[in-house]
Amino acid sequence: MLRRKLYVTALGFLGPEFIFQIALGQWISARHSVKDFHASGYTQWTMRHAFLADMGGFVLHTRDWTPFPIDAKQLHYLMTEGYIKFPTLDQRIIADKNKVDGLLRLITLCQILWFIVNISGRAAQHLTITCGELTTAAFIVCSVGTTFCWVYKPADLATPEIIETDVSMVEILLKAGDRASKPYSRTPLDFVSRKEWPWSLYWSNWINILRNMRINFGPWIRPVNRFENTISLELSRGMVLVFLGLTAVYSAIFISGWNYSFPTLAEQTLWRAASLTMMGTLVAYWSITEFTFSIYPAIQQRFTSSVTQSRQQAGHGRFVRKAKSVAACIRNNSVSQDPALNVPLKAILPIYIVAFFYCHARAYIFIADIIELRALPATAYSTVKWSNFIPHL
Repeated sequence: MLRRKLYVTALGFLGPEFIFQIALGQWISARHSVKDFHASGYTQWTMRHAFLADMGGFVLHTRDWTPFPIDAKQLHYLMTEGYIKFPTLDQRIIADKNKVDGLLRLITLCQILWFIVNISGRAAQHLTITCGELTTAAFIVCSVGTTFCWVYKPADLATPEIIETDVSMVEILLKAGDRASKPYSRTPLDFVSRKEWPWSLYWSNWINILRNMRINFGPWIRPVNRFENTISLELSRGMVLVFLGLTAVYSAIFISGWNYSFPTLAEQTLWRAASLTMMGTLVAYWSITEFTFSIYPAIQQRFTSSVTQSRQQAGHGRFVRKAKSVAACIRNNSVSQDPALNVPLKAILPIYIVAFFYCHARAYIFIADIIELRALPATAYSTVKWSNFIPHL
């Protein structure tokens, strides 16, 4: 568990907007789960139950299969099909298992509010705001969004709830028909809830690069015995705009330090370039994804015949076969060659470039936060005079 926490902490440090996207996807999934359960007559199901399920808090035991966790959608499917009964788990029990209490969250919220008030006061009195403070403010933007999405999510649950059924997994799969015939990625019930989308494809591709380098973050066994903390669930188009909007605010905070006083002109130029790069990579990500997964398929569908004919006229020499083999490895670098993880080259190659520039921009901003400390202006050490805002204080 410590290793998983360190991984999520490192991810939050390098890209807090990624954590917000994960949290937003989980929040949307939990809301949909509550609606589905209520529509089926199970009004006792709450957001806490949904989060618990999507975390892997329910483990299915069948007589012919290794126990494995099930998410909220899979749990609902098993119930509506009559394979299991509704789990009688009171949300107070979930709250009791939660390792993060409300007091800790309240203290964190107070610290965030005080920081915002303090940095606003410094800006109003024209006191120096350091790069480190600016970075902290940017992190707070993402942290507030993440905290909102995870307000009902339990933390560090070690003991799952056991769900037992007398029906065998073979019977469940046979009754599901063709949609359960494909090989599964995590559990045999993937056919119920698994849905890849552009960001999950990108993310899987990057993670698989690390896995091929023997750097593993998730369980290797199948079916899995736990769900990964960083599973990226699909966002609706409206929620994608919410994510992009918050990320734009996050990037804009760095741009607001455009005219900051840096020790050297080169450092100021690099800060400006890094902040613009971060905003630019956001625009590039949206443009590449929108073109590859929305615009291009529509164009391709319209001109299918001409595209097919040009492909038939393509050569089949050794070089062409080798190029196709390399392209196939780039498109799908999963260990099991999962066909659901195929990424179009027109998306993944530009995204590699976008990720390269993003990582370098983020790295420089962290470096600038530290090296700026060697030569801060005198007003950086001044405190806000609150009496200017509140007389007689």
